[in-house]
Amino acid sequence: MCIAVPDTPLSPELCDVDPLSFVERVVEAYPESATQLLTSEDVQYFIGLCKRHGQKPPPFIPVLDADFGVLFLKDTTSLSDHLDAVIDQDPQRVGIQQGPVAAKYSTVVDERVKDILDSIYHGHIAALIERQHGGDASSIPVVEFIGAEPATVNLPANVSVQESATARVFSLSSDAEQLPDLDAWLPVLAGPHKSWLRALLTTPTIVQSGKYVDNYVRRMLRARPGQKVTAQLEGGLPSLLTITDSAGIVELMLGCDAYGAIRLTVYHTTLTGIVVQLPIELSYVPSQCLTPIHGSKQQEDKAVQHFSIDTWVANASEPTTFEDVADSGALVKSNFNITEDHSRRFCESVGNQSWQYAYSSDGVLKAPMDFAYVAFSRDFLRLLQSSVFGSGQLSVVHLYNDTRMEDGALLFQVGDELEIATVIEGLTNVDPGKKITLLCTISCKGQRIATIWSSFLSRSHYIDTANAFEHHRQQHISIVLPSAAEVAVLESKEWFVYRKAATARLAPGTPIEFCLDSEYRFKSSRVYASIVTTGSVTVQGQGGARIHLADVDFKWGTATQNPVLEFLNHFTAPSTLRQFEDGGYALTTAANAKLMQVRVPKSNVGYAVNSRDGNPFHLNPYIADYVDLPGTITHGLWTSASTRAIVENIAAGGRPERIRAYRTEFTGMVFPTDQLTTELFHVGMTNGRMLIKGQTAKVGGRPVMDLTAEIDQPLTAYV
Repeated sequence: MCIAVPDTPLSPELCDVDPLSFVERVVEAYPESATQLLTSEDVQYFIGLCKRHGQKPPPFIPVLDADFGVLFLKDTTSLSDHLDAVIDQDPQRVGIQQGPVAAKYSTVVDERVKDILDSIYHGHIAALIERQHGGDASSIPVVEFIGAEPATVNLPANVSVQESATARVFSLSSDAEQLPDLDAWLPVLAGPHKSWLRALLTTPTIVQSGKYVDNYVRRMLRARPGQKVTAQLEGGLPSLLTITDSAGIVELMLGCDAYGAIRLTVYHTTLTGIVVQLPIELSYVPSQCLTPIHGSKQQEDKAVQHFSIDTWVANASEPTTFEDVADSGALVKSNFNITEDHSRRFCESVGNQSWQYAYSSDGVLKAPMDFAYVAFSRDFLRLLQSSVFGSGQLSVVHLYNDTRMEDGALLFQVGDELEIATVIEGLTNVDPGKKITLLCTISCKGQRIATIWSSFLSRSHYIDTANAFEHHRQQHISIVLPSAAEVAVLESKEWFVYRKAATARLAPGTPIEFCLDSEYRFKSSRVYASIVTTGSVTVQGQGGARIHLADVDFKWGTATQNPVLEFLNHFTAPSTLRQFEDGGYALTTAANAKLMQVRVPKSNVGYAVNSRDGNPFHLNPYIADYVDLPGTITHGLWTSASTRAIVENIAAGGRPERIRAYRTEFTGMVFPTDQLTTELFHVGMTNGRMLIKGQTAKVGGRPVMDLTAEIDQPLTAYV
């Protein structure tokens, strides 16, 4: 970098006590220094000069980097340069020297730290007033908040506006392709003056109970097709923002009172046409210029929970009330009747065109296996709103579903009166949030016909570790003890107790069946605070009857494993699962490739109505934006049901009763109008049934669901 050398030397100015005036003289002497850009090499060279070892450091901090502490303390004592010279090499033992500047202003004996800091604070303010306003505090301008002045913005294309002294009304195009992007739209909404609304729409973060979170209001106010936004004005500043759809129905209101209390209200229409509200309270604190918007996580969580309860109640087809579930071990019961109209509408919503659900030679129509979830939906949604689950209803995502038909049970039929019983199997913390697992049994006329395991994750919400638990019910474990020594070891266990009425004893080589219930309480995410395992021990007697020989009664404190299960797993009987050595074969062929593809409906409303799952983030785009979803996601159970229809058609030969177990794990989000494709493979046999595995993915995109199905082999002969 080349700069002309001045005619007048600057050396006399080096003694000037005011560095600001010296800077002015430098600019005078070197005019190009005001505009000349330094190269990165120049900057690094200058910083290197300031950090040279052995020289007196500069009386300022040249750069805020990892060496800030060294530069800050380097001039205090020579020990700062040589840590080895410090006792125990402890930087905290480096004394801070009191130099002449500090001594000059130390005029009070035993001055309190508060007074010292206050004098610095007020002295800094006084210096600014003196420098900027000549010492006249009354000339300091009053502003709404400290920040950049609003820039002039042009009205985005395809947005019309009507203005008056009391209101500003924006009308947006009904064509989504012609809507303005967020960065062009929000400055228009914020208005030309500083206000609470401009602060809300320009700050990237919200302080929520001491933590920074993304400003969800910004994405909630993005432009939408056919939207009309009315900003009511008081004194030229916005006081209330109202958003309506193309039909004039209010979708969102946003206002602020004179005390800085901001209220954001989302209006949601339920499946039965009832409108419920989600009110979110925020605070406008203009004195905190970097983060002027504040909120309370506790209040927001309560508002979300009440909103979810109101939605659950309003979604019922007949008047109902919400009964909370406060006991983690409570059994939630309900009833559900399968009607022909409901079955037909459900099949239509998931694209299942099987004739089995539309025609019957004996007058008894079948209903798809997916009706297990339809019957179960109201109860699992109720448990998700309960005080046992706590907060985070709108942050829930589905992890997996596992349905098993009981051996010998018939498929669901139109006219069945189902009895539903649901209990919480577990509520635990995992890295992304808290996970709840539910167990549901479905019976008809007193006979169990199906069992469902379903798991959900509430993102970024957690429970107290003391309240976390897992309860594994009806664990069936078969073992074979090869010798008398192993039998003796089992009989020596304190938790193994022979029944008084038992006359026989265990024998080597005999298959032994354990049916156990285990309950776990947690000390931490990986350590149990207590373990309780109870159950029965049976063997097969003559004629095939089960003989109850003994019981299991085990209680333990802190542990990382269950000793009972650890012991039994050493002697587990060989699995009936037989996987093909070559990995199986694909069921997808060129002939059925089109049958393996489905198009997601444009709206989630149809499935929501027919499944009784009206969760708002499936239906309301404002709620989806609030919880930071890319859009209103399609129900995971829609993907499950539409894929099961493919399994039914391709793998089960169009015979739905052959599917005896069906498990889905959701790995990605699905959105309306997505096109999905499924691949199926016959990978082995289990208990004489075909073991089918598959995957559903977006066409040309990422997988969204993995599946496993057990299918009875087709009948090959009739006797």
